[in-house]
Amino acid sequence: MRILVELCIILGSLCFYTLFGMQNLAILLMSICFNICTSIPMSFMREHSTELSLFGKKIAVQKLWLSFGIIFNIVLLLFFKLWGVFLPIAISFYTFNQISYIVDLERGDIEKFEIMDYLAYILFFPKLLQGPLMGYGEFNARLTEALDKSFEYETFLRAMYLFSIGLFKKVIMADTIGKAVDANFEWLVGMGSLEAVMTAVFYSFQLYFDFSGYCDMAAAVSMLLGIELPINFDSPYKAVNIVDFWKRWHITLTKFFTKYLYIPLGGNRKGEVRTYINFMIIFLVSGFWHGTGWTFIVWGAMHGVLYVVTRWIGKRKEAGTGTAKSELAKSDTGKDETGIGYRLVNACKIVLTFMYVTAAWVFFRAKTIEDALILFGQIFRGGVRPFGNNFSAAFQIDELWYVLKVTPLMKLSNAWELCAWIFMAVSVVMIFFCPNAIRRCKECKLGVGTTLMTVLLLVWSVVSFGGVSTFLYMNF
Repeated sequence: MRILVELCIILGSLCFYTLFGMQNLAILLMSICFNICTSIPMSFMREHSTELSLFGKKIAVQKLWLSFGIIFNIVLLLFFKLWGVFLPIAISFYTFNQISYIVDLERGDIEKFEIMDYLAYILFFPKLLQGPLMGYGEFNARLTEALDKSFEYETFLRAMYLFSIGLFKKVIMADTIGKAVDANFEWLVGMGSLEAVMTAVFYSFQLYFDFSGYCDMAAAVSMLLGIELPINFDSPYKAVNIVDFWKRWHITLTKFFTKYLYIPLGGNRKGEVRTYINFMIIFLVSGFWHGTGWTFIVWGAMHGVLYVVTRWIGKRKEAGTGTAKSELAKSDTGKDETGIGYRLVNACKIVLTFMYVTAAWVFFRAKTIEDALILFGQIFRGGVRPFGNNFSAAFQIDELWYVLKVTPLMKLSNAWELCAWIFMAVSVVMIFFCPNAIRRCKECKLGVGTTLMTVLLLVWSVVSFGGVSTFLYMNF
């Protein structure tokens, strides 16, 4: 039964990936074939350990083989990021999965190489394009659990509800906002101060809805197959500081860097200064992983610097209070979390963290550092100007047009600018006040309301599907 399920996963995923072109498929298969050729000897070497004398030192052949495998995967990734004619779809994600597999195999976390298990793990299509970056052990355990489950109609309803929310986030919210953001990043010097601020904020929202929407849909499809994916996106803009943010944004990527980069670099075992250097290395690598331009390095450095400062301040506070708890593990026990003072302070922390993250996203989106600085300049000296025509037009979707047409608002001279503010208001409510969609869909009470919402969001999104862009994280 397991082999049949894995065969369906493999064939289905390969057929799905062919939609992105045979060239993408060829590179994926090349990567898989190489890693198979790496894994088979490595599995044998672990049972028959041999050593090789190199530069006067005895080194396990297995570790040399692992190093060779890691180097190949990284070189392949760097080739397409730096010198390739195009960037293969999802190469960063399946390359990281390949690296984690061979490392875990060498460490003994994987008992032995099984080709069907390996292919199902690498190719499982809901996580293939944008993650989550699950370890082989976790995926294998969840697949085993799925094989023991029987189909439940309630699970189907919850999965469809979650899928409709994710599709709405992507098609209606992210893609509509993205058109406005793209228009203004091509016309930076013409923006007024308010429009420049909205452009930066809307790009933060676009990334949120794009990535969150994919995570919701991937989790929903996996639910239909009986496999529960780990939460990869946990309301990150509700974070109270940058450390909290990285516990919520792309959670599995953070875990990957912790396990396969931070700990091998020494983690926190070599002193406080070295620990902070390791943090900076991780964020700079993360920036380079997202893109090769200097703008991505600045983005990574901004997050790294604030992360280090936040951890340093947290450590000083711990030393001052005499507590041994880390900043990440520390709870607010004893504080009145229902008090208005606490909630105001917490809200301020959330707003300040969001502002900093948004400023960093400007560098992430800008083509050059100069473009990012121009946008910041427009915020402070752009003055009062009406919104640009292309910016306003992006929000003029038919659904809002029909609503405004039957109201007195249509008589206002700036009626169409209201559409942008409507999107802003809806975005704020969904991002800062609504619960995590995956948790909500698993825990909510199903009924007429959820059914109608599912149908409404699905129909609206499908009708608006024309011209939908690719997911942003498929470009990394």
